Amino acid sequence: MTVIPPLTVLVYMKDSQLVAHCLEMDFCTSGRSRDRVVTSLYNLIRIRIQSAVAKNAQINLFRQAPLHYWKRLEQAELIKGCQIDLGREAVATKFHSQKIDVREFDCC
Repeated sequence: MTVIPPLTVLVYMKDSQLVAHCLEMDFCTSGRSRDRVVTSLYNLIRIRIQSAVAKNAQINLFRQAPLHYWKRLEQAELIKGCQIDLGREAVATKFHSQKIDVREFDCC
């Protein structure tokens, strides 16, 4: 059974757009609304995990964001902690838990 570590989501401005960036998986979403970009990112995380499980490729889930994003995190403010529900029981059987802990930081 695979354990998914807590994920870090950094929200920041880039080119007049808000960006929500998952630093452990190094992918992001962008848009005009903070709630929308974060919700979109959480949906992408869920889909990516479900896809990795379907392909038995959990090892490919994590790729660290470049160091400069982690350095931005040092100045960011913790907004909230929450959990993403993985949704499918088949997915949950491959992982330690059906939910992933997420720490959300604002760098705007």
